[in-house]
Amino acid sequence: MRSAAVRSVIDASALLALLFDEPGAETVADAIADGAAISAVNVSEVATVLVRRNLDAEAILSPVSAQVLIESFAVVDALAAAALYTHTARSGLSLGDRACLALAKRLKTPAVTAEQAWSQLDVGIAVILIRVAAKR
Repeated sequence: MRSAAVRSVIDASALLALLFDEPGAETVADAIADGAAISAVNVSEVATVLVRRNLDAEAILSPVSAQVLIESFAVVDALAAAALYTHTARSGLSLGDRACLALAKRLKTPAVTAEQAWSQLDVGIAVILIRVAAKR
């Protein structure tokens, strides 16, 4: 587990972008190098994707835990995630999304994500998008 200061919280979409070398992976790697945390809820989301793809989730995620602070989903986070529901329901945010935002709020750091809908949120949490949306 890391001991440096946490400067951002990454969500599942960001970690998956890094693991699968998708666009935005470099932004996520930079966030991790700078000091990042992730909610255990989001780790579970990532592990689920890995299992669905018949990959060894434990082997793939083990090095992540050496570089990213994995935060338990505490009662305070659960209540904060629930409170975010009314402000995020129209954007379709999941429990995992709200868990990331709740952790970012608790740690007073930006949230790092690939989820474009987060850029429209007004919930008092800075959002760093790892890739720019295509113009229509």
